[in-house]
Amino acid sequence: MGYEDKKGHPYKKMFPPLPMMENDKIASTNVDQAVMTKDYTNKAIDFIDKNKNKPFFLYYAPNFPHVPLYASNDFKGKSKRGLYGDVVEELDWSVGKILDYLKANNLDKNTLVIFTSDNGPWLTEGIEGGSAGLLRNGKGTCWEGGMRVPFIAQWNGVIKPSQVIPSMASTMDLYTTIINLAKGTVPTDRIIDGKDIMPLLTNQTDKVGDELFYYDANQLFAVRKGAWKLHLKSVETGSGDIIQYSQPMLFNLETDPSEKFNVGKDNPEIVKQLRDIATQHQKTVEKKHYIFDDIKLGNN
Repeated sequence: MGYEDKKGHPYKKMFPPLPMMENDKIASTNVDQAVMTKDYTNKAIDFIDKNKNKPFFLYYAPNFPHVPLYASNDFKGKSKRGLYGDVVEELDWSVGKILDYLKANNLDKNTLVIFTSDNGPWLTEGIEGGSAGLLRNGKGTCWEGGMRVPFIAQWNGVIKPSQVIPSMASTMDLYTTIINLAKGTVPTDRIIDGKDIMPLLTNQTDKVGDELFYYDANQLFAVRKGAWKLHLKSVETGSGDIIQYSQPMLFNLETDPSEKFNVGKDNPEIVKQLRDIATQHQKTVEKKHYIFDDIKLGNN
């Protein structure tokens, strides 16, 4: 099954010439990327307008701030952060237009809106690749700068506004959450990693889980429980080389979100606990979808 109505380009790479598809037809063979955000915004609003009298699901994934960066004339050169800042300001405008339309049509009280990202900044692209601030590294790594992303949820009258929830969640949780909200059935013939986070967003609980597993492609690189994160191996931005540690590296993300201070030697019991969690987790992953490498996860 796919989308009933879709607009976008068919390629992973976004360098011109870039065609634009409308459903299964080519709408343009070389789209002007400078107006792409505005085009997507109009398409999103048009879709909502056509479906506002029935339940709908809209997945809006703009090209930017992925490189190459383009901003329309209304935003180009307007920010203090160069082209990247211009692009982000136009994205902010775009999301605002969609939210305004929902409110103007009395849809904001029965529509869950989620704003998030797929990964951290692309550091090899320099200033146009974004920044993770104090978080270590970026896209393509399992350090916090590569994995931790913004997440904002809005549902007027259901989710309390202006709150910060200091609990762990994953984009995999959206699958289970949305199915439950739509009164669907989450598959039971396989292990589903995502959890329903609505109790978390509506303050019915302070956490839905305290374990996370960090993958690069199909290899397990790190595991987290609560504040503690154990790196079994790593890959650094730019090189693509995998570094496997003879002794895993342990960080406390509450006191060291930048992952600068390896405290594994001072906390051997926590290292063992997280290694055991990783071992048990790997037993639940089907081998046909996972490359079991020679990493040692025992007690040695």
